[in-house]
Amino acid sequence: MTKVPVVKILCEGWLVREGGAVVDASSSVTMVDTDIGTVLIDTGSSTNVADLSSALSDNGVAPEDVKHVVNTHLHMDHCGANDLFPEAALIAHELEDPPVGTRRVCGGTELARGVRLVHTPGHTRGSMSVLVESDRRYAICGDAIPTRANYESHAPPAIHFDRALAMKSMDLLLGWAQTVVPGHDRLFNVLGKK
Repeated sequence: MTKVPVVKILCEGWLVREGGAVVDASSSVTMVDTDIGTVLIDTGSSTNVADLSSALSDNGVAPEDVKHVVNTHLHMDHCGANDLFPEAALIAHELEDPPVGTRRVCGGTELARGVRLVHTPGHTRGSMSVLVESDRRYAICGDAIPTRANYESHAPPAIHFDRALAMKSMDLLLGWAQTVVPGHDRLFNVLGKK
């Protein structure tokens, strides 16, 4: 029997702004139970370790049970707690120039049955998102779609190197997903998709 991936939000991402500028942030941390074991997408900031450890424990998962950590990009608010998972294979897009020992992917990679890594540049050159076919079609977006407000206003992330690429990536994700896990907000459903 084929194992269907199961998606669970361990930590909702958040942002703190002062005068319109982001002064602190931690990304969403999503766990996906797959046919190759437990996969985490992003680990949040280093200040998020206690919350992440507690969320893992609440779900009966020890850090050593995590087999793969996918970083949507390598900003510290998305990969700051990677050290909590010394047994996991770390995965990042090759354009992020990941450190030695990280599995470099270029996008369009099937990680597990129903779990695909896609290149979604714009925020950074190597930003990627994770598409999961589960009970719904989940797009775990990192900062390709950082908040629900970006979706509602159809605006790219405030920090981006290429606005047109950021919009193309956002449209790709919204065209596929039923449910979006944004980088710094709670999950939401895409209007008009059941």
